[in-house]
Amino acid sequence: MKKILFTITVCALLLISAVSCSSHKITLSESVLAEARGMLSSNKASCVLIRDNEIINYQLGGGVSPLLQLYDSDGERMEGNIIVDKVIGRAAASIIIVAKVHYVFSEVMSEDAMEYLTAHNVRFGYTLKVPRILNKKRNDLCPLEKSVEGICDPEQALKALRAKIASFRKTRI
Repeated sequence: MKKILFTITVCALLLISAVSCSSHKITLSESVLAEARGMLSSNKASCVLIRDNEIINYQLGGGVSPLLQLYDSDGERMEGNIIVDKVIGRAAASIIIVAKVHYVFSEVMSEDAMEYLTAHNVRFGYTLKVPRILNKKRNDLCPLEKSVEGICDPEQALKALRAKIASFRKTRI
């Protein structure tokens, strides 16, 4: 298993190291990726933002909340840079696309997210590909994934995602 993970990581690094961005060259060293992934696995972060081979911000929390918080607080610095996250489904992919992230690496990524990212020219890497992101009971699609299902426009998907999150908050009060 470690050999497979290393191979995927190396493939992701090879993909990104040769890519240029209009403002600066995007690079990701194996050590910075390992540091970011270590932050995820030790629960110090759920989402990590990398620029110029340096971790510049991170968030901790559940679901898409850390990525959304990062976008809301530091969206401008996300543009053209790298996100490392635990789980990327279509809902999280919509945030990444709207933020104009150049590359995303995820421990778990859904096939739907891969198609969505590809359609919007966002490069990606992953450790584990899954057909879809399930709810906590693992008996249905994640409700946040349902909220963006079939929405092609990332801006509209982000609005639908925010509306669903707001409805969750209203039912908890």
